[in-house]
Amino acid sequence: MAAARRARLELGFGLDGPVPDLLAAIEGPGGAHVVVLDLGDEVAGACIQRGGLVLLFVNGAHAAVRRRFTLAHEFGHRRLGHASVIDRPADLLDTRHDPAEVGANYFAAEFLMPGEAVRSWARGRGLGLDDVVRLAAEYGVSAKMARIRLETTGALRDRALADRLDAEIDGEGLHLGLAGLLGLGDLADGVAAAAAPRLPPALHGSALGGVLSGELSVARAAARSGRSPEAMRRALEGLGLDRLVPIA
Repeated sequence: MAAARRARLELGFGLDGPVPDLLAAIEGPGGAHVVVLDLGDEVAGACIQRGGLVLLFVNGAHAAVRRRFTLAHEFGHRRLGHASVIDRPADLLDTRHDPAEVGANYFAAEFLMPGEAVRSWARGRGLGLDDVVRLAAEYGVSAKMARIRLETTGALRDRALADRLDAEIDGEGLHLGLAGLLGLGDLADGVAAAAAPRLPPALHGSALGGVLSGELSVARAAARSGRSPEAMRRALEGLGLDRLVPIA
């Protein structure tokens, strides 16, 4: 969480509210490149690093609120100095087991919703479901994450209230209709607009970008880059991209 706070300050966003556009922040001052693809059911995202190249992958089939957390999680791997990793959906829920995943999850939570900002927002509120839904909409996260963040920041200490909110969100799905009644929608940011396949500007027109987007076969990408197909395939496998996209 301390690393997340440092990252926000270094990127110029402070600690008192949401990052206006997470994708723009990470591709701008964050120094990484964001790729949005349909990665199937077994992959939520990935952080692929080789030298100065940092590619953060997000599963475009997921809802925007989920994509934001995934992107912040993958950025956390980068900022925490972790090795390249491909994350399953379950990894983004890990708060106890794999230290790298636990660290990236805590980083993502604090980067998206700084603890002090959440406590300040919650001060003087009853923290009913309408408050949870408003908080989620303001930060572009799911109602479930907003509820959990209220608890982990110490703003919500009533166990019975937390259980009731969980039942309303998980069991009854009341937050969905309530958001509509309150006139609340998702953030109109780069993450929401990024339909798969989405390549970062740095990869536009490149052989690697063509393979990732499915526009080029490995053979055609190899010809464009002046490599043999075998060399291109080895390079993609060396990055671990064969686990994310077809490279036949």
